[in-house]
Amino acid sequence: MKKNIFTIALAVAAAALTCSCQNQKAYPVFFLVQDSNTVGDSAESTSAKHIVRYNGVTYTRMPIMSLDHFEKFQSHLNQNDGSYGVTLYAKKEWRNRLYFNTVEKSGMLMLPVVNGLAMEPMRIDPINDGILVIWNGLNGYDLRMIARTVSPIDEELEKKRYKEENPRPLPQKPKNPAPQMKDFTGRTVGEIYD
Repeated sequence: MKKNIFTIALAVAAAALTCSCQNQKAYPVFFLVQDSNTVGDSAESTSAKHIVRYNGVTYTRMPIMSLDHFEKFQSHLNQNDGSYGVTLYAKKEWRNRLYFNTVEKSGMLMLPVVNGLAMEPMRIDPINDGILVIWNGLNGYDLRMIARTVSPIDEELEKKRYKEENPRPLPQKPKNPAPQMKDFTGRTVGEIYD
């Protein structure tokens, strides 16, 4: 009887551990797209709760992709600034979503946001191979955190680049920020900083 109770308790503990690992939130890496309903500094037809602004450009707050949509990654060292970039490979079931979103928004800007920090925006070209690249701005901590959700292609190489702590300070609001943008109802539009 004691053996059965122990076995049941062990099974419950293992199930709880498995559930807690599976429910672990992915590192916040997502891709915002320039909002087509806003022009310049006015947001006439879009609600402020659905847009954010970065360097004077408005982006839809709803990302077209997040880290959960990718199955593997490969990092590369950016020779210009010593930071890392990553090539992300979309899961098969999300490749059409990436393709149709990039066809629809072709020529507009896409903003990668990693742990609340805006990376370099890029012009959108249709992506039909499921590959999306963040060219630079990442560090070893970002790579280690990305690897919790997305499998590295070369695990040995990636492990050499990982850092346990994030050496980059969190983004700070500038001392003299630009005037806050308001939507047509008077609500403040959120701002992303680098």
